[in-house]
Amino acid sequence: MNASANDPVQLARRLEVDGYIVIENALSADRLKALNAAVDRYLDAYPEEWIQMNDYTIEIENVLPRTDDFDGVLEDRQVLDILRHVIGENITFEQFSFMIRNPSPEASAFRGWHRDLTRDYNRRKEIDAISSIYYLTDVTENDTRFAIIPESHNRLIDLDPADAGPDEGVDILGPAGTAFLFHAGCVHTGRTRSNSRQRKSLHVYYSRSGAPRTAEWSDIPERLYTKVDPALPETLYAKWNENEVFEGVGKIPEGLDRSLPTPELAKAALIRGKPSA
Repeated sequence: MNASANDPVQLARRLEVDGYIVIENALSADRLKALNAAVDRYLDAYPEEWIQMNDYTIEIENVLPRTDDFDGVLEDRQVLDILRHVIGENITFEQFSFMIRNPSPEASAFRGWHRDLTRDYNRRKEIDAISSIYYLTDVTENDTRFAIIPESHNRLIDLDPADAGPDEGVDILGPAGTAFLFHAGCVHTGRTRSNSRQRKSLHVYYSRSGAPRTAEWSDIPERLYTKVDPALPETLYAKWNENEVFEGVGKIPEGLDRSLPTPELAKAALIRGKPSA
C-alpha cells in the first residue's frame, strides 16, 4: 500500500464509494501473536460460550465482559480515524465477536450472498453500520475467505443477493494481520475451500449515536463506558445501556426464553440470519 493510500481521508472516500477497503499490516507481529493467544485462552477458559454454528464453525459473541484482551481492537486508531471521515465524531461501538472456521472435508461450497443487520430486501436502505474484520491467520486462494460485491451498498443498492452468481464479487485475501472495513449494506459471503487451513478472525461493528444498537448480546462493560480518553470519540461506548435494537438478525427472536444462556439466544438469532461470511 503506497503512502497516499494510508491517508484516512482517501481511505474513507474509497470506503464510501467501493463499500470496502483493505488495510495491510494492520496488526504488528507482536500484536498478532498476543491476539491469537488471547483467542486460544478464551476458547479454553469458556467452552460454554462457544456458538457451534455447524461442525466446522465456532463463533464467540459476548466476549468483552470477561476479558480486556481485545479492547485495543475496538479502539484501533487507524480504523477510528477513517470512520471519523465517514460517520463523523458520533461513532459508536456496536458489537465484537470472533470466529473460528476449522478445516472441512466438504467440497468447496458457496454459502450464499447476503447483507448484514437484516435479510429483508425491502429494508436494505436502512442498513447503517460499518464492520472491521481482522485476519489472525493467513488467507490465500486455498483458504476459506470473505468475498464482497463492491458498490452494492450504494450504486448497486437494488441488487438482490439472491440474484448474484457464485463467482461474482471480490475475494479478500491477505496474510495474518490484514484488516478490512466494509459497509454492512454491501452484499457479501464466505467462500469455503475444502483444503482450507483453520481461519481465525475478529469482527467489530460500528454505527452512530442516536440509532438503535445492531445486536443485543454484545455487552459493553463498565471499564469501557466509564473510560476517559480524549483520543477516542466521546460517543464510542455511549450505547452501553441502549435498549432499542435494530429489528433484524441482531435482535433476539420473539417468543424465545430470555433466561437462556447468551450463546443460545445469540445462536437462535444468528441461525435466522445465516449464511455468514
